[in-house]
Order: sequence, then C-alpha cells, then structure tokens
Amino acid sequence: MIQYVIIPPARKDVNPFCAEKFFFLEIREKKMRIDKFLKVARILKRRTVAQEAAAAGKIYVNGREVKPAYRVKQGDVVELFFQNGSVKFRVLELKETVKKDEAASLYEVIA
Repeated sequence: MIQYVIIPPARKDVNPFCAEKFFFLEIREKKMRIDKFLKVARILKRRTVAQEAAAAGKIYVNGREVKPAYRVKQGDVVELFFQNGSVKFRVLELKETVKKDEAASLYEVIA
C-alpha cells in the first residue's frame, strides 16, 4: 500500500533564523584547546605529546597549571617547561589549520 504525505507550504509570515539579529554570536570569544594550539602552532610535534605534557603538569597558562582540555584565547601567556628549560609565549591568533610558514605568526615568544 502506498501512503502519501501532504506537506503544508511554509508560512510566509515567519522569518527564518537570522544570525545577524543575535548579537551574542559576535561577542563570543574564539577559544581553542591548549593541546590543539600547541600542535597547530608547531610548538610540539604531535597533539598526544601536548596532552602528555599537560597531564604531567608542564604547561602553565597565565601562571596556572592547566589540563589538556584548557581553552586558550588570544592574549594568554603560555609557559611550557622542558627538561632543559622553558619557553614562554603569548597567543596572538587562533586558527584551526595553518601552513608551515604561517605557524610562527600565531604566537610571540616572550624573553
């Protein structure tokens, strides 16, 4: 048996969702997980290495120890401790993917 479904036409008096009407979408800050940022910026080679470093307590953001899921934002100061020393840098920009040449533009090393 074939069953037909009658779909009513869309109402013309109802406006579809429009993101421009909601200002909270523009105010929301861009954030990214610290382990992903370290990998995208090519500070650490792999994301799993960044996760292990954070779990071991070797990553500090704004003076506080963080976990791998911590969400960094522009302007945060990150300090990464290695066996021989440390690297301190400020996050300038957040991007999902970058080319090798552009990776250094995501952060600024602090002396």
